[in-house]
Amino acid sequence: MAKSIKRYKIWSLLALTMLLLMGIYFTFNPSYQLSLESKFHFSMGDYEKAYDLSSEAYELEPYNRMARSVMVHSKYALRYVHYNEESKEYLEIIRTYADQDKISLSEQMRIKMMCDIMIDKHDKMQPTILIDKELVKEARENYKKFKKLHENLVKVL
Repeated sequence: MAKSIKRYKIWSLLALTMLLLMGIYFTFNPSYQLSLESKFHFSMGDYEKAYDLSSEAYELEPYNRMARSVMVHSKYALRYVHYNEESKEYLEIIRTYADQDKISLSEQMRIKMMCDIMIDKHDKMQPTILIDKELVKEARENYKKFKKLHENLVKVL
């Protein structure tokens, strides 16, 4: 009985020592510091900074799973951010055409082409669980706008 208690204490001490060493390693390893910082930026919605930091962390330590995970999720989130920004630009251009008295055939074709591009881009995007729901919702709403515009233009052309 005394031997098993002593053996248990030794194993417990060994396990605590290993955890302490692992904690020290992760605390002072630059790759894991960068990946923790990138995870923070990702959670705050700064996907560009999160992607940059996680890429740097992944280059330092290719076995850093957290860095790889944040890098991939940031990449997907950035696609949504860029899609929404591009949607705003295209919709603004389309509004300038709509403000005119008559839209020429070439302008209608440009609008149709913009709609085709944005519909195709949305179809290629992959949402993940970690991407902000509002970001995905905004992209979906923009997609619906382009889809409706496209359908209306197909009827006219």
